[in-house]
Amino acid sequence: MPRHPDTSWTVLLSAALLSGAVAAAVAAGVLRYGMEPAPRIAGVRLAEIAAAYTTRAATEGATAEEVRVWGVALEAALDAVAERHGAVLLPAQAVAAGAPDMTRQVEDVLAAILAGHGSGASTVPGGERP
Repeated sequence: MPRHPDTSWTVLLSAALLSGAVAAAVAAGVLRYGMEPAPRIAGVRLAEIAAAYTTRAATEGATAEEVRVWGVALEAALDAVAERHGAVLLPAQAVAAGAPDMTRQVEDVLAAILAGHGSGASTVPGGERP
């Protein structure tokens, strides 16, 4: 049976094109479905939150334990808001412009934690409640 030289090139070219198409499809799938989106950046007016608490704590004569509990609750509130919104929270002074302000959300979650209601499933680290 005579062999045609064009047949082997056709098969090789077809195999190369098919391999390239499969590789492109796999790469597109990995890029689209295999990677999590980058977190958003949001600002929180931490200095304002801390100043308001410091003033209130000084006026009410808060104990060192109450201040520690507030700090732990603030940390838990920041973690909960960051997780809930898929955001990296930065002090508002570190954000030049364009990032949403999450101060109100942090204050709401902090108030809920301190009131003993938590922030959904969130608890203060170590399992203690403020």
